[in-house]
Amino acid sequence: MKKWIAIVGFLIFFSNAYTQATLSWSRDFEVGIDAYYAEAPTIETDNQTIKVIGRKNTLNGQRLEIVSYSLIGEIISATSFGDAISNSKVIDYKLDTNNQLYLLLAETLSYHKTKIVFQKYSLDGTLIWSAQIQDAAAISYRPFSIGLTSGNCIFINAFKEIDYPQSPTDADGTISIPYLYAYDFNGSLLWQRELNTGSDNLYFQAKLLIYNNMAFIFTNDYKLLKVDSNNTLTQIDMVGVYDGINNVQVTNDNNLLFTAFTKFKFTRTNSNGASFFLREYPTFLTNNVVGDQIESVTEDSDGNIYLTGRHYGHNYGTPSYTNGDILTLKYSPNGTLLWENRYQYGINNGDFGNCITLKNGYLYVGGESQRQGQFTDNDYITLKINAATGQTNQVYRYNGLESGNDSVSSICVLDNGNYAITGLSFSNSKYNWTTQFFADNNLSIESNTNRNAITIAPNPISIGNFLTITGLRYSRYKMLSSMGQIVQSGTLNLESNQKILMEKVKPGVYMLQLENETEKTVKKVIIN
Repeated sequence: MKKWIAIVGFLIFFSNAYTQATLSWSRDFEVGIDAYYAEAPTIETDNQTIKVIGRKNTLNGQRLEIVSYSLIGEIISATSFGDAISNSKVIDYKLDTNNQLYLLLAETLSYHKTKIVFQKYSLDGTLIWSAQIQDAAAISYRPFSIGLTSGNCIFINAFKEIDYPQSPTDADGTISIPYLYAYDFNGSLLWQRELNTGSDNLYFQAKLLIYNNMAFIFTNDYKLLKVDSNNTLTQIDMVGVYDGINNVQVTNDNNLLFTAFTKFKFTRTNSNGASFFLREYPTFLTNNVVGDQIESVTEDSDGNIYLTGRHYGHNYGTPSYTNGDILTLKYSPNGTLLWENRYQYGINNGDFGNCITLKNGYLYVGGESQRQGQFTDNDYITLKINAATGQTNQVYRYNGLESGNDSVSSICVLDNGNYAITGLSFSNSKYNWTTQFFADNNLSIESNTNRNAITIAPNPISIGNFLTITGLRYSRYKMLSSMGQIVQSGTLNLESNQKILMEKVKPGVYMLQLENETEKTVKKVIIN
């Protein structure tokens, strides 16, 4: 199923003065997800490793999976969480400041009936404790999200459901009652309360936001509910969010930034919901068509706001229509539009920005882009944009293994400007993770497709000893630190035994980049 809702045509061109990003490595990890537009993974880095976090389907239920890669693409670890729970679905997760994982799952008990399972793990996969919310007979519990305070309180918002169907032939007369639960960090229930704003059919518009040790809850009747750890509730009427909420986050000056669900529209408010300004990038669609949407927002240290998503240009309904474009905007702290960057691939190709990251003066935008026109499959797309000027610096496209729908969902950038992306890529009738690393700074592309045929020994090796390379012949080498810094380099003799004296390095883990006229490859070296 495609996400594209409307068809339009308009294109703002930048000159073709951008370059193609340099791919260092690409790794696939099987997770068996059913749909490319759901349950997408996220990625992060500590400048030493690349960590991908997301959902994995198994025969016994869904798990949370954390896969750590070295900077040369080797899997360091792959850890599953939630293995003891059958018929489960991962709903949400959070990490605390001690790198302990809190996992929220829904376990199916019978048709349409679930219970809430809430667990705490160490990052090596060890279960610390497990709690649950369930009813033996007449009530189903459906979790929505979790949030951690900096104190000793964990919030879970969920629905308590009655009159749910007990078989596929039953009529669905479910009554959903929103609830908030508070636990301490040891898994003990502190209190629970029913949430009531006076409206029928209340539902949550966004995941819990934890701010000033309070849970911020956003409802479909435009209410902000603030609840502290002592179960004190404050209800506030919101301003300027009448098109639904797609995302909400805390700004650098401790205010709130909301993006709309159905328009290219956002508002900045204080913590009581009072709006400082409301901005909407104009739509060119007809009144009965909805298609523009902000997907991701970030902010710099000066308070400038950057947004990306999908936006349809001019000429909707005419022969020159196109699908949506990736529109990236920069606004000043007071809401003045500073620049816009529109990416459109081809004439009828739909393009969608899913995520945005700011680092070292550049924006990195990831998403998906139709490969051969309207209704065709989507490729990975990544843009590198100058944050000051809005000029596109670099473009990267990737068509996955089987020409199915591929979508970038998350980007992380190292301090030295190298970066990694991850997302869902179609393979074997399912969607798996494809994680890719771009090392434009110092580390060049690994172009050798037979890297396993190359042997280096001894490894680990001590300082002052020779490292011997067997397999293919190389003419030069570089030793790079985990930050991409060249610590030793030189030439190799193509005719004799290829050896490198480890003389200018300190103990640690390095990347050995080997090159000849036609090949480049990278191997990990451990120095004792």
